[in-house]
Amino acid sequence: MHHTSISRFGLILAAALVLLAGIVASAIYLTRPQVQPVPEELGKPVMAAQIEFLADAMKRSAARIASHPQTLACFASGAPDVCQAQAANLQALNQDATVLFVTAGQHQLLPGFLPGETRQLLTHAGRGGTTATATFNLSLSHPVIGPDGKRLGYVIVEQSVPQLQALFDTLPLPDAAAYAELLQQGEDGGSATVLMRRGNQAIKRSARPTLIALAGTPWQIAVWRPVTPVVESVAPYILGWLVASLVIAILVTAAILAVRNRVTDNLRTLVKFTNDLRQQRLRADYPVSLAEFQTPLETMLKLGKVMLGKQKEVSSQARLDHLSQVNNRRSFDEKQKELFATLKDGWTHSLLILDIDNFKQVNDTFGHEAGDQLIIKFGNALKACLRNSDFIARLGGDEFCVVFPYTPLDRAQELAERLRANMPESVELIPGVTQKLSWSGGMSEFSRDDREENEALARADAALLEAKRGGRNATRIRAAA
Repeated sequence: MHHTSISRFGLILAAALVLLAGIVASAIYLTRPQVQPVPEELGKPVMAAQIEFLADAMKRSAARIASHPQTLACFASGAPDVCQAQAANLQALNQDATVLFVTAGQHQLLPGFLPGETRQLLTHAGRGGTTATATFNLSLSHPVIGPDGKRLGYVIVEQSVPQLQALFDTLPLPDAAAYAELLQQGEDGGSATVLMRRGNQAIKRSARPTLIALAGTPWQIAVWRPVTPVVESVAPYILGWLVASLVIAILVTAAILAVRNRVTDNLRTLVKFTNDLRQQRLRADYPVSLAEFQTPLETMLKLGKVMLGKQKEVSSQARLDHLSQVNNRRSFDEKQKELFATLKDGWTHSLLILDIDNFKQVNDTFGHEAGDQLIIKFGNALKACLRNSDFIARLGGDEFCVVFPYTPLDRAQELAERLRANMPESVELIPGVTQKLSWSGGMSEFSRDDREENEALARADAALLEAKRGGRNATRIRAAA
């Protein structure tokens, strides 16, 4: 049969709780707030939106200038006064921007310095559409199309962005270890030029950048953010799980030890109860600390009291003579053995053997019923006239014995004489039949010189025989030699 211990239950419980803690830790890890994509974090609505708005405004302005009739007249005639008049109008409308007219053959219609970035624009302008280049200035070109659909040249608009550094400084980085650069795309897709930088540049070696394009400009923002290794990201949750597991193990162990100790104590109480029951004694209380043991123990205690009562009743009946209701021969032998063992300690005990006079005549004359009544009445008379400490037993037939514990022979003789004086003179046996009550006795005392338990009984029996031969209704004494 397989047995399961409290410790095994504790181990199963601890394992289940540790597994549950692991599931909870995994759920927390999987549902933790995720870092939002960098472009949304870096505040494109602030920096990028402003730059893109400026580029879009310049683009729309260049488109309007390219389609303006006076611009078309300038390109059609090539007259300096017409072109300068249009340039003057445009300068009056936007003093922050520089506007250049360049023919399709790259002939500058308006006098002025043509920056290298603007020349780069002209190199790529033939590819169609609107193009742009910049350092801290933003330059845009737009084609000029004649009425016949033929390209006449280009309108170039340049405008400085003095707030570019301030805008870049407001760029929010994800954390202190992040790094950002403002890049300008190189010619023909070549390597980009770094215009500005912020943050921890060392992180470029261990992370890949996230690029944020600024529409309408050759600029883009590159952001490097430290990548947390999976082990590092999981480590706090594993550590939390280990700590929780340790706490669970400690608590479960403490609880199991407490329960096991209490169960052991309660089992000891049950063992104590069982031993007391075997010895035919019960205590007033058997305390237990667990409620689960209280009800069963109370039931067992009730059954034990009933059982003990019946055992005592059976034991008492086994030790009593069924007729006279005094101790029987077995009880006398046990008492004699008990007293004999105390002689070595210096104690003295005496005994008296009694025979009912004329008992056989009563049986023969009035029958056994009358004889039984005489034995019953004689036993009652002995119990009424002797001390509670005196031991009365029926040895058989009409022969009784009285033991006087811890009483020397001379004192026992006085008690025997008082017994004879206090006994009733007669008793009624059956209706109409009354019998004179008399007895013959023999006395002796236990001696330390006796080798066997029944030597004192033998001396008393010999004294009884002398009393019968001497005429009955008397007591004779025979001391130890």
